[in-house]
Amino acid sequence: MLDTPLALIVALALFAFGLWSRWVEERAITAPMLFVSLGVMTRPLLLDWSAPGIDAEGLKTIAELTLALILFTDASQINRSHLAKFENLPLRLLAVGLPLTIAAGMLVALGLFDIGWSTALLLAIILAPTDAALAQTVFGEKSISESLRHSITVESGLNDGLALPVLLMTIAVIGAGGILAVDHLHWLSFFLQQILLGAVTGILIGRVGGFLIQRASARQSMDPVFQRLASLALALLTYTSAEHLGGNGFISAFMAGLFLQSHQTVVISRLKEFGEAEGQLLSLIMFFLFGLIYVPGALQHASLPVVIYALLSLTLIRIVPVFLCLAGTGLRLRDKAFLAWFGPRGIASILYLLLAIDTLGFREQTEYYDVLFSTSVLTVFLSVFLHGFSVPLWTRLFRH
Repeated sequence: MLDTPLALIVALALFAFGLWSRWVEERAITAPMLFVSLGVMTRPLLLDWSAPGIDAEGLKTIAELTLALILFTDASQINRSHLAKFENLPLRLLAVGLPLTIAAGMLVALGLFDIGWSTALLLAIILAPTDAALAQTVFGEKSISESLRHSITVESGLNDGLALPVLLMTIAVIGAGGILAVDHLHWLSFFLQQILLGAVTGILIGRVGGFLIQRASARQSMDPVFQRLASLALALLTYTSAEHLGGNGFISAFMAGLFLQSHQTVVISRLKEFGEAEGQLLSLIMFFLFGLIYVPGALQHASLPVVIYALLSLTLIRIVPVFLCLAGTGLRLRDKAFLAWFGPRGIASILYLLLAIDTLGFREQTEYYDVLFSTSVLTVFLSVFLHGFSVPLWTRLFRH
């Protein structure tokens, strides 16, 4: 694959963007926006060569690795004392806002599309997880309250893992032909197992791994290069271990980063540097392939109901539940609007879409496949641009 035009295009794009990255970002143009656009524009040039050459399984692997590394790296930068201090907001967003968002998404899908409730629920779950990386530049803005930035990071870090068991249960219901055909007690225990085993595995590996890195760095037996590589190793180790034990790998990766036991700021800084660089690389490759392979096909089936749902998913379906779950917090309207707006859809939604299509074989059910595929892809596509372009507007709003 490295001797193909695809690899050449990606390499040139990464190099060119790197040369002008600071200049471009100052003009409200994010890297995901450019790479998705490049993928869409490249499709005709490659004459569909790339579509059969890259299978869904390969894309799922890239998406899983990218998501696990980003979750681990982002969580490692969170101060756990702040988690206790600001826990009220992310708890509300996850425990109340997430279920309400899924319910709202399902009801709107039933009203717009001629599909069953289980497929409508599946679509709502696919588009429920958020991806804070799409608006990463806003989190360095000091004029925005730390509690708000922290809440969005924690929410996006955990809602991927919380939505996945529900997604798998919905897929099982569709595959079995109805809700009465599945073992409800089994799925309840599975949901709890995913959360508990994922969290425990992540906490243990994070604590032990961080302790070992700290000891090795203190006695100078660990080369700085491998201090950086440790972020990738721990993210992979945590995700894989949790999955083999029956836990949720994404929750585990986030908890491992959160409970990373290293008091050496230099080590944490090196972990962040490598994790962010590798996470950014994988993320951009994923968005390029997303634009190359999926966006053109989705745009062909972008009917008016599909466009309406995509826009509602990024606005009212997200905003109304967030405002409801934040009632009584005393937050100003501007702060609530900030939390409600920054729910971009990204890599998790792409991964869940691939998982659903691959498991259910929706290609044989054209009407369901078209709705699920085109709506999910268009929502992520629009989110990349709408949330990217909105960052400077919110920055100016909080500065005044």
